[in-house]
Amino acid sequence: MKPASPPVGCRIAVHALLESRLSQLSSLRNRAAPSGGPPLPPRFLRHADEQTVVGMHAVLTALAHHPQPTLVAGHAVVAAPCRSGRLAAARTLAGLPAGGAATVSPHIVPQCSLHSVAGAVSVALGMHGPHIGVGGGPDALAEGLLAAATLVTAVSDPNCTAAWVVATEWAEEPALDAAGDALGDPVCRALAILLEPAAATPDGGEHALSLMLAVRVPTPTASRPRLNQTEGDLVAFARALAMCAEGGALATWTVTCPWGGEIRITAQPRPATGHVREAA
Repeated sequence: MKPASPPVGCRIAVHALLESRLSQLSSLRNRAAPSGGPPLPPRFLRHADEQTVVGMHAVLTALAHHPQPTLVAGHAVVAAPCRSGRLAAARTLAGLPAGGAATVSPHIVPQCSLHSVAGAVSVALGMHGPHIGVGGGPDALAEGLLAAATLVTAVSDPNCTAAWVVATEWAEEPALDAAGDALGDPVCRALAILLEPAAATPDGGEHALSLMLAVRVPTPTASRPRLNQTEGDLVAFARALAMCAEGGALATWTVTCPWGGEIRITAQPRPATGHVREAA
């Protein structure tokens, strides 16, 4: 494969991985933001999809662990959900034959669409940058990283100072009963990453963690590894972020994406950026 364009890069300011079982999501909806981060409006998540709830708290957790206070008004949000909204849609379709249109909640469309995670984060935290949903399927994480890095590096908007990637998924796609309710207690997870321009720090040093995207021309016969957002990939990405940031044996982590892009995380010789993994 030959490079088709020069790589674009940005710094990873902070990131957080948050996981919650379905049985814990009810309490997570009403949980206050962690100390050190911005507050969440009361009952803001009461009608939100499960992936929105976990994604919002992943962003709040990352902000609470940011090494420096940051103003979020100029931030963009790129949500990359994997098959979100299915539980609410299944319950709606299961109840429609018996109850008719009156059983369809008006919250289905705004809360269970591709853009819902990004819209909720943007509105709740007062972010005035672009907010979009991308992907929706198994390659959502790679597509979200590409979109967010493009906003940070290529969009000449002085009001857009940074971009969040909020990737969400079920660890395993929930099995449903006849009423559309989930069987068992599946795990929902979200990874929130704050990308900022790859400029020098105030003291002129390098940032500890950077993300590079290089678009390449794919070779038709070449065998390329895939970054699919299937079980474990989001966790593997978060683990690579943490290991690179900690400056251990893993200093660089690279994956080739199915659309021909290469995502590379590189650690620089500076103290680690904020990163955290939490369970609800």
